[in-house]
Amino acid sequence: MDKLNKKINDKHTNLPEFALFNDRLNLTLSFSRRYQMSTAICYLRVILPKELTDNKENQIETFIMNNVFSRLNGSIRDVDTIIKVNRTDFIISIVDITEDDCGLICERIISYISDIYKIGSNHFTISSSIGVCMFPYGSKHLQELQVISKIQMYEALNTGINQFSIYKGIFNDIAYRKVLIESDLPYAIKKKQLYIEYQPQFHLSEGKVTGFESLIRWNHPRLGEISPVEFLPYLETIGMLNDIFFLVFEEVCKNIANEPSRDIKYSINLSVNQLLLPNLVQDLEKIINKYSIPTTQISLEITEDIQIYTVKEVKEKLHLLKKIGFTIALDDFGNGYFSFSDFIELPIDFIKLDRDFVLSLVKNKKYKDIISSIVVMAHNLGLQVIVEGVEDYNQFQDWYKLNCDIIQGYFISKPKPYTALLGSIKAIELRVNSSID
Repeated sequence: MDKLNKKINDKHTNLPEFALFNDRLNLTLSFSRRYQMSTAICYLRVILPKELTDNKENQIETFIMNNVFSRLNGSIRDVDTIIKVNRTDFIISIVDITEDDCGLICERIISYISDIYKIGSNHFTISSSIGVCMFPYGSKHLQELQVISKIQMYEALNTGINQFSIYKGIFNDIAYRKVLIESDLPYAIKKKQLYIEYQPQFHLSEGKVTGFESLIRWNHPRLGEISPVEFLPYLETIGMLNDIFFLVFEEVCKNIANEPSRDIKYSINLSVNQLLLPNLVQDLEKIINKYSIPTTQISLEITEDIQIYTVKEVKEKLHLLKKIGFTIALDDFGNGYFSFSDFIELPIDFIKLDRDFVLSLVKNKKYKDIISSIVVMAHNLGLQVIVEGVEDYNQFQDWYKLNCDIIQGYFISKPKPYTALLGSIKAIELRVNSSID
């Protein structure tokens, strides 16, 4: 047991080194097998507030996570092991433990780290979730123990914050799906399971399709088509979202180069974290120069869902992108994060109304006056208004009468592969134009 009497820590970050964890855990399981002891493998997720998760380089997050690790150390014994998996996740092995006692330890861990963290004048509420798989009852294999404990972590999350769940021999299908998506996502690019579809944007006054929005898709070999709403958060967690952005950007550039006669503007989603990458402008210019295409055919969509303390940096970077020819769209307009003074100083060309506006108009016609005022304000500022999520004829008529500029949604067309969409543009334009009263 003396060999186990040491936690594994990285000398630079004061966090465990993952490379040593499996060796340590194999040793623990061998010891438990020999002396017929139970060992609990616990998967812990720390749930950070949104203002921290939206800003990857935040020093406050680093301080909090180091504080969390110190508290974890104080909640377990020297014979137990902690490993940091990623920004928010840990695996903990607890040796020579019964299931009942493991439950008590999980409660103690949660009470130690789920707290209000005070940093200067700021207060941050941190919560957590723990999944547990017991050796040898849950599984006798190292990899299975880790996977099952992670599935149980999601099961605990489904029941609420600051909960734990111990594997009882039956998987929760929803939790299992989440783990399968998160585990398989790093291989999706290599195996070319990710692909791009395009949804057309119809310009009302011009009576034609003037834009395509680029949308990433995933065809999973076992789960089939997976919605981006499901897998994009995992891309952020495992640090692959930037790779996906550049993959989409390069394919769009290829399309423009191959179809130089088509005056189509391609819109690409750009997160705030990508926008703040130090070499973003240079990297985009390299790809643009590689395909010799005009930047004016690309619109970068940023969401309004950013924190006020990043507005200055966002503004500077957007002005650089605008200077080299990109157009800028503000997506999900209406969430309310920008003050008016911040908004009018941004170099944007389009505002894209939040989907809730579309749903609100359908449910309650009194919102027409509010939306009409927003459209007038946008036009007075020289901006065009894009409405997405328009699904049927009646919605289309409502938004047409509100003098919006561009309509996007299933009524225009579902997202399609690039070649299929090119071949259907004329039919789309004929059908939509015939629908205008």
